[in-house]
Amino acid sequence: MACLSFNENFNSNLKFMTDNSEENDEMLKKDLPLRYNWSIWEQIMQSSDKANAQYSDATHKVASFSTVQEFWKLWNHMPQPSELLEQKRMVREQPDGLHVIDAIMIFRENIRPEWEDKWNATGGHFQFQLKPTVGGGQVDEYWNNLVLGMIGATIEPAGMITGVRLVDKLSGPRAANVIRIEVWFSNYDDTQAVNTLKKNIEKCMATHLDGSVGTAPKNDTKAHSQPGGSKAH
Repeated sequence: MACLSFNENFNSNLKFMTDNSEENDEMLKKDLPLRYNWSIWEQIMQSSDKANAQYSDATHKVASFSTVQEFWKLWNHMPQPSELLEQKRMVREQPDGLHVIDAIMIFRENIRPEWEDKWNATGGHFQFQLKPTVGGGQVDEYWNNLVLGMIGATIEPAGMITGVRLVDKLSGPRAANVIRIEVWFSNYDDTQAVNTLKKNIEKCMATHLDGSVGTAPKNDTKAHSQPGGSKAH
């Protein structure tokens, strides 16, 4: 079964098509605004001599988008999770050399990908640990479904989601041989809304290209206000 992946190694037989109508052509010429504005962040691996550096020092905003067209211009140049399984690391070339990227994050504009941010402080996140045996195409589909559902505001209650993180845990000092996906949300104490959001996230992630719904990966729910809880890493 074909998976929603933008890695050519997995979607070589997959073609994305739209109605070739004049109405659609005209619509695509106009900006299609998203419900929320979004920012893409990267978390850079800290060198050993910066072991005690703050998490915030490692996170950098790299781009923002507010329309469908802006999103796709950025998304087409971003790595798919399956590329981690092939290359083991994500890197960005900077003037001072290559920097290893530990995580790619997409958060609503003006919300930092930190537990301390006012939108996240009383919230939590769902955490999915995906082993390489899941398969690159399937990992990509989980991630792409989630991101498209989030920015398209089709995962209700959409206003609760503050952002998502794709974390490389395949290698490095804290390796667990997994790719970790996190969905951050506000208002952890609203149990009913959190449970509804969890079900809708699982359904979104598990939906295949043909519309059938498979099995969502197992996940844990973490509160950001737990005493002594560790921050994002």
